[in-house]
Amino acid sequence: MTAAHAGRPLTVDDAGVGEVGQGHVEVWWEGLRGQRGAFYAAPAFTPTDGLELGVLLARDLGERHTLQGLQAKWLWSPAQTDGCNAASSAGITHRRQALGHGGGGVVALNLIGTCAAPWGLVNANLGAQRESTQAWRATWGASVEHTWGAITPHLEAFGTQHGAPVFQTGARWEWAPGRQLDATVGRQQGRTLLSVGFALGF
Repeated sequence: MTAAHAGRPLTVDDAGVGEVGQGHVEVWWEGLRGQRGAFYAAPAFTPTDGLELGVLLARDLGERHTLQGLQAKWLWSPAQTDGCNAASSAGITHRRQALGHGGGGVVALNLIGTCAAPWGLVNANLGAQRESTQAWRATWGASVEHTWGAITPHLEAFGTQHGAPVFQTGARWEWAPGRQLDATVGRQQGRTLLSVGFALGF
């Protein structure tokens, strides 16, 4: 379970937030192939221009852990459809193990850049995260996506200092305004990572 949350199905975040007064809810399952994985729910809302607030709730079906988190993302400059945008995010999560035992927390900070070109969007992340009783570790990520009608596929790579990187691809399908289905498949050290979910705007 990760400490930061990007818009589904990307793990690498983009420098964008919703319109003031609008929000969305994302629900998805993810896990290693052949394992029970975890279910996630992540509502988010934009209360003021350039600021998005989100909540993350998750349940690990195998290890019986629960995860609760809060995240804020703010733009550094007005959003642009062409050119580059920058943003920052900060999040905190707490993991509770089975039988009510505390499992510690994670604090994550992230710098986000997005550049638009006729052939697609490029997103880049650089940040750090700290788990309870452990030192800060650098995090990174990069992705590229392109929209063809209602379908937007993407490629991305991301990782944490001293850990193996993840390479992932996926797509989202906006089958109606504010309605989205999505899925990803990734690889990390010979293991296959899968996810499938949906999003609903409001």
